Amino acid sequence: MKESRAEAAVWKQQPVAEELTASAEQSQESKMMHKRRVLIVGAGEVGHLLAQNLRKAGHEVVGFVDDQIEASMTGLRVLGSRADIERIVHEYEVDEVIIAYAPTWQQRLAEALVRNGHRGVKVKVVPSVVEVVLNGPTTSRVGDIPVVDITPRLPSKQLLAVKRVFDVVFACTALLLSFPLLLLSALAIKLTSPGPIIYKQERVGKDGRRFYIFKLRTMVADAEKKTGPVLANKDDPRITTVGKVLRATKMDEVPQFLNVLLGHMSVVGPRPERPNFVEQYKEHIPHYDERHLIRPGITGWAQVMGGYHTSVYEKLRYDLMYLYHMSLWLDLRIILLTVWAILKRREGC
Repeated sequence: MKESRAEAAVWKQQPVAEELTASAEQSQESKMMHKRRVLIVGAGEVGHLLAQNLRKAGHEVVGFVDDQIEASMTGLRVLGSRADIERIVHEYEVDEVIIAYAPTWQQRLAEALVRNGHRGVKVKVVPSVVEVVLNGPTTSRVGDIPVVDITPRLPSKQLLAVKRVFDVVFACTALLLSFPLLLLSALAIKLTSPGPIIYKQERVGKDGRRFYIFKLRTMVADAEKKTGPVLANKDDPRITTVGKVLRATKMDEVPQFLNVLLGHMSVVGPRPERPNFVEQYKEHIPHYDERHLIRPGITGWAQVMGGYHTSVYEKLRYDLMYLYHMSLWLDLRIILLTVWAILKRREGC
């Protein structure tokens, strides 16, 4: 499941497509009302992941189209080759066709070149018709031939400065408004579970620097004494009764606004991971370390667009989208989506 740099560039250009996929999963009612018959072109790994997500969202996947693969791993049929696609669309009354991404040799070549992007090498490609539709008009050209610059661009110093001011103001306001709830939460933790109120855990931040993240304790004391570092899951038996409420309402994350004031974190950004997991991910997932080019966040694009069980690969897609499309407006939107997700979760409790 290793992702290419060229594919990472496509992620950076398609936040809207990812958002539409995620929004299709919002409620069971909307799934049934907008149920579609979908044909997927490409029966590889990406195609199968798409099929699984579409089925979870309540859509009917009629099958795959592929020139090389004859059998599907998910029980869905490969209905024919690309030459048969028009016949298949009419025969199976298809409502939607999704072309699963498969890198071409040009894109693989672009990947090798883009790896030097942070050393000043610009990489441009002549866009296909599909890429023109995705990217819109381009003003860059060679003679009369349009070209698209796919060189990664980090946020400007001016944007980062404005974002820092916003973070400090927002963190101060959040701590002041939540102070009564923090006191009640601290009292509930102390009365129902032995151990400290605040839980500190080492995480990896900007430029790989390590820091201690602050959270209200939601698990039993010394939860990892016997197991060592392990990822928590939704029904983890180590979570206390009060901890379940704190996690559902995200109150356990509020102390991280102190991390924001200390400069360790931002309000919005990629979620910081633990050092041992970071080393594993960096070894097996290309571009994972790019998440550390900016401060980690309390919430992020991956958190509002993905789910609890979203894979680290998919979360990286969202993190890269955020990194290369960062803006104050996007931060505000993510904050509003986070609040909405918390309210919806409380409504469903």
